[in-house]
Amino acid sequence: MTQVNEIQSALDAAQKPFVETINGTPFLLQPDASGSWKNTRLEDLREAPLRKKGITNLHQLDSFIDYVNRHKQTGTQVIVDADYAANSVKFKAIVNGDSQADTGFGDHIVRFDPQTTVDWKNWTTNNGKKLDQMALATFLTNNIANIVETNPLDEQRKYPSAAEMLEFVTNLEMTSTVRYRSGTKVQNGQVQFEYVEEGNDQTKGKLQMFERFGIGVVPYAGGQGYFIEAFLRFRINRDSGQLTIWFDLHRPDQVLEAATKQTIEQLQKQITDCPIYFGAV
Repeated sequence: MTQVNEIQSALDAAQKPFVETINGTPFLLQPDASGSWKNTRLEDLREAPLRKKGITNLHQLDSFIDYVNRHKQTGTQVIVDADYAANSVKFKAIVNGDSQADTGFGDHIVRFDPQTTVDWKNWTTNNGKKLDQMALATFLTNNIANIVETNPLDEQRKYPSAAEMLEFVTNLEMTSTVRYRSGTKVQNGQVQFEYVEEGNDQTKGKLQMFERFGIGVVPYAGGQGYFIEAFLRFRINRDSGQLTIWFDLHRPDQVLEAATKQTIEQLQKQITDCPIYFGAV
C-alpha cells in the first residue's frame, strides 16, 4: 500500500461512526454532511446509572422523611416554600446538593406537597364567599361536625354549640322566601333581622344570627387540629329584600403557619444533620 493509500484509508476510517467511552458513559460519534461531528449519549448501555438523579413527588410526611433518610448525604438540604396567605406550602429536598466543602450536582430532588384535609379545603374555599340563605344553610349542615364551643387557648370565651348552629340553620331555611328590611346588633352579641312575608307586608317576623362562631379543623392530613374563629357577615338588598350572608375566617394563614412549623419541627427531629431553608422551590 502506498503512502497515498494509507492516508486515504485513514481519512475514510475517520468518516465512519464510532463509540467512545467518556467517564464510563458510551457516546456514539457520527459525522454529518457539514464535516463536523454530532454525539449521542448512550446512557442505557451503562451497566448501572452514573449517579442517583431525578425528581420524586411524595404526599405523606412519613414517606418524605423516610426517603430523605435513606438517600441523604453531606450536601442534602430541605427548602420550604411557604405562602400562607395563598394557602400554599411546598417542601423540596435536594439530596445531592452543595455541602460547605464540596459542590453537588443538585439533580436528585424529592418534592413533598402536604395534603390538606377535606375539612380544611371546605372552610377555606368558602371563606368570604357570598351566599344566599339556602346555600349557607346547606354548607353549615354538611360541616356541622367542625363547630366547637370553646377555643382551647381561651376557654373563657364561649361560642355557639353545634345544636345552636343547627337551630340557626333551620331558621335560615324557613325564612328563605321572606323579604328582609333591617339588621341590628342586640345586647347578647347576636344580630337581629326584621322581615316581612313575601306578598304580605303585614306579617312580620324576626331572625337572630350569631355574630361569630368557632370551628376546629385539621389543616394537614395526619396533623393536629386548630381552632379558628369565624365571623358571620350579611348584606340586605334594599330593593328586593334579599339577604346575602357569608362567613369570614379569622387569619387562617396563621393556622396554616402553625401547622407548617409543627411539620418543620418533626423534620428537624427525624432528619438529622440536614439544614432547612425558606425559599422558592
